[in-house]
Amino acid sequence: MLLNSNLNILKRWLLDKKGNVVVETAFIFPILLTMLMGSIDIGMGLLVNKKVISAAHITADLIAREESLNDTELDNYIEAARLAMQPYSLDSFGIDIVGIRFIDEEEEPEVQWRDTVNMAPIDGIEERADGLGKKDDGVVAVTVEYTFTPQFSDIITGAIEMQETAFVKGRITSFVQRE
Repeated sequence: MLLNSNLNILKRWLLDKKGNVVVETAFIFPILLTMLMGSIDIGMGLLVNKKVISAAHITADLIAREESLNDTELDNYIEAARLAMQPYSLDSFGIDIVGIRFIDEEEEPEVQWRDTVNMAPIDGIEERADGLGKKDDGVVAVTVEYTFTPQFSDIITGAIEMQETAFVKGRITSFVQRE
């Protein structure tokens, strides 16, 4: 009788489907949690990248409105770029601002002035500006760099380097001078 009773209990336990839900949830939950965390990191990364693009373009646009720049004005425009990155940390924020003028009949781009903060100057910026102006014209190139560190997937992807360069011509004069 006792054996029969135990066999019935075992048989009911083996046929019971309620435990499947718990086991399936135990397998699926870590996958769903990983997908959620990855989605959060991707969204944050896209927002930070949009901020980097905005910072470069805002700074370039503000500088293009000037005939010439002094140290105070340039510091204000760099601060505007920093403010464009709010609310994110500025520890890895860097900016390279370059005044490029096209000289001679060949219209070769040449760096006339440069200010770089918290990053290495961008190599080959003159070549990237080639063809953007005529003789005695100029452009201002503003490059913003930022290192984004994901909150959850840092161990998988590591830090992500972001960089944006904006080229603008002066609005008032053909070249923005540096005092």
